Amino acid sequence: MNGLTLRTRLALVYTAVFLLGGAALLAVNYGIVSASLESRGTGLATTVEGVAVAARVDDPSSTLDVPARPALSIERTEAERTQEAVQGLVDAYRSAVLSDMLLDSALVLCGVTVLAALAGWLIAGRPMRRLHRVTEAARTLSEHDLHSRLALTGPDDEFRELGDTFDDMLARLERAFDGRRRFVANASHELRTPLAVQRTALEVPLAQGRVPEDLRPTFERALDSVGRSEELITGLLLLARSDRGLAGTGAVSLAEAAGDAVALHTGAAEAADVDLRLRVEPAEVTGEPVLVAHLVRNLVDNAVRYNVDGGWVRVEVGTTADRAVLRVVNTGPRVRDADVLFEPFHRGDDARLHRSRSGSGLGLSIVRSIAEAHGGTVSALPRPEGGLTVTIGFPVAPDEHGR
Repeated sequence: MNGLTLRTRLALVYTAVFLLGGAALLAVNYGIVSASLESRGTGLATTVEGVAVAARVDDPSSTLDVPARPALSIERTEAERTQEAVQGLVDAYRSAVLSDMLLDSALVLCGVTVLAALAGWLIAGRPMRRLHRVTEAARTLSEHDLHSRLALTGPDDEFRELGDTFDDMLARLERAFDGRRRFVANASHELRTPLAVQRTALEVPLAQGRVPEDLRPTFERALDSVGRSEELITGLLLLARSDRGLAGTGAVSLAEAAGDAVALHTGAAEAADVDLRLRVEPAEVTGEPVLVAHLVRNLVDNAVRYNVDGGWVRVEVGTTADRAVLRVVNTGPRVRDADVLFEPFHRGDDARLHRSRSGSGLGLSIVRSIAEAHGGTVSALPRPEGGLTVTIGFPVAPDEHGR
């Protein structure tokens, strides 16, 4: 029974209990009727025997079916032969009645058992439907739909209690995630102001030439550190924004976003000796243009940043069935586990960590968050020769007729 559903198991248990109870009732009823027929049959045989003997005495030509007395001496008396004949008739009648009762009762029990199985299946279905709602909600739950609630109806039983407990858990999770997003957004905003002041304090002396030559490398390293911090804070703000969901949506050309991203990174690709190429087909998605643009830019930047000298990047946009697909393929260091690259602040293996242009570790995390906010899917596969193939699938934007 390991492969059976809980509803089927409950229905089988109901049916088995009913069948065992019916069989026990049938056995008890059979014993009672058998004993009753036996006791009443003995009395009936005695009565019939007396009537038969009296009839033969009073009327020797009686037609009662009782064996006639043989001539002269015989071991058994007339009464004994009559009793034996009558007892045989009574036993045959009793056997026939019990056989008919057993057969008819068994047929009725089989029919009622089938009805009991159907009733058990229907009875078990109602609570199972409520349990399935809890299971489906737990299966599809993500941090983007914690606002949904089961709100189970029906009797105040264990399933209702389970649903209410699940709703309470969702409320606690929603508050926790909202608190985390607000903290990240607020902290990032608060950090941008002092970083802007630090950048100004470093850039102005460098631009005016008031920094001694022996201190210029130190100022430049400090300015680069400030730039990395600003990049990190911008990524955190974008991640928090995409986690909150989409503020406003419209038709976004994925091909145009890819073209803009490639144009933006062409200079960086040439400086890194990376061949950056674009191949697009018309594809529109429903989403927030700013976030979609950030997604494509982060993918292209990641592909150019973590590459090798003389490597290449291919950016492709197209449609398959009802999906708009963005695919970015690049050469680069070997990647053992591509899935961990989507975790925040995870920059991958040593070959990626020790590059001169190592990023903040938020690029692919932002990509995944934006894609999920748009109902898209993300997959990354390591290339055997090194590098990655990242594929984003978006639902295609409906046309002007809503199709």
